[in-house]
Amino acid sequence: MSLNLTETEKAIVKFVMENPYSEKKVVLEALEGKPGIEDSLDKLSNEMILIELTGPMESSLESRVPKKIYMVNPERESELEGI
Repeated sequence: MSLNLTETEKAIVKFVMENPYSEKKVVLEALEGKPGIEDSLDKLSNEMILIELTGPMESSLESRVPKKIYMVNPERESELEGI
């Protein structure tokens, strides 16, 4: 199955493959300037290319808002080789 990914989506997948369990904030900072990063993250999560995990924030003030952590779906990894 061929994946039709935009350049932004490819950059996100590559970054997350090289940096598994990256917080959303880290992904956004690393790829700052790429168009549509938020939408691309949502699309990749919805298509189960990336798995979105949640965890508690370190600060007690932010503890009610879970942080989002991304990893590449191991079942889709072979499709993504060579991106």
